[in-house]
Amino acid sequence: MYTNHTNERMMQENDLKTLTVTIAGRNFPLKVTQSEEAVVTDLVLELNTKVNEFQTTYPSRDKLDCVIMTLLTYTFDQKNSSEKEDTSQAHSRIDAIKDMLNDLIK
Repeated sequence: MYTNHTNERMMQENDLKTLTVTIAGRNFPLKVTQSEEAVVTDLVLELNTKVNEFQTTYPSRDKLDCVIMTLLTYTFDQKNSSEKEDTSQAHSRIDAIKDMLNDLIK
């Protein structure tokens, strides 16, 4: 059992590619799968664009402030998106329960 887990882990590590990304002028080495590479590249482009927008909008702020504002923006958007999904799932469940109750009443 341990050997299989170790072999799987080694195979997964062998499938990883080292990718160096630059965000706000700083380099970060990442290990990604081939399928993740395009997603990461797009995300890095998005992040740098947003940081640059903040730098243009708030020229008196330093780069770290702009990175933090970018982080806050993405975190806020993610939280709102998650809450909307939760609400949507709840509505779907309620609709399913209503349908089952209507079927029982008939």
